[in-house]
Amino acid sequence: MIDKVTPLANWDDDQSSHPELVWWSRLDNKYQIEVHRKGARVAKLVIFDHGDNDKMLKSFDVGLSYGAIFGPDTDDVSTWQAMAIEFVDSLPK
Repeated sequence: MIDKVTPLANWDDDQSSHPELVWWSRLDNKYQIEVHRKGARVAKLVIFDHGDNDKMLKSFDVGLSYGAIFGPDTDDVSTWQAMAIEFVDSLPK
């Protein structure tokens, strides 16, 4: 059985937090991008379609530099942003 993945952050709350939420952002005022911690140095980048009832569209395994103990590394965030943009841009218009 596969667990349903749902957003950890609240779209309407810029201060949303969760113990497993490393980073999150909105894209194109439609997509919610989140990184969920799965271990000390591993996580999942998850892309949700907020316009379609927060349906999960895609997830990617990603690393966490330095374990993201004090927050995400800026290089990691840049990589995650690029991955999310590339995926969203590949979707049918």
